[in-house]
Amino acid sequence: MKKFIAYVTVRLNSKRVPLKSIQKIGGKPLINHTIFTLKQVKEISDILLYCSQEKIQAYINPNLSYTFIKRPIKFDSDFATFNEILDSIIDKIETDYIVFICCTSPFIKPEAIKEMIYKIANEGYDSAFTAHSINNFCWYQGKPLNYNPSNVPRTQDLQPVIAETSGLYIFSKELFKKYKRRIGFKPYIKIVDIFEGWDIDTINDLKMAKLIHKIIHKK
Repeated sequence: MKKFIAYVTVRLNSKRVPLKSIQKIGGKPLINHTIFTLKQVKEISDILLYCSQEKIQAYINPNLSYTFIKRPIKFDSDFATFNEILDSIIDKIETDYIVFICCTSPFIKPEAIKEMIYKIANEGYDSAFTAHSINNFCWYQGKPLNYNPSNVPRTQDLQPVIAETSGLYIFSKELFKKYKRRIGFKPYIKIVDIFEGWDIDTINDLKMAKLIHKIIHKK
């Protein structure tokens, strides 16, 4: 039986959206949404919250259990990378697989996490991530990416472009330690819609997230 542990890393000094991780959606801080979602996935053995400031815990419902680990404040820098931060704690995470979820993606469903875990545990995938499927005319570096401008197809006939949402990745501890990758060599790609994959990176993203929450929870 493979072991899955959730890993949530948070900083409170974000610049573009001040105190981003504790901004409220539907009256609850983003970090609270994340922990609540993870607690609904029974396949996850523990939730690790990695943050330099213990006060983050004041924004989480006290009935939700998790393990807080204080991270060095140097990782609150704008220049600290995902790999550097995970490298600093990876040896303390006793697990087979890491479920990395970003608390700025508050609409990820427990069902998506369960499906991704199932695919890894039972169907031979070495990792999984959420993504959007873009069925539109796409360009990259000044050139069309998925169509020929001289023979424009119908949009429904386009080869879709897959874009990571950056909100959820599941990968093995061994994979990261050996290759420094959160996506392996046989990943399962979980396609989610624009709502579920919404990520908050700017003030406008936050405003949209509040509208999305109202849409999703409209009676």
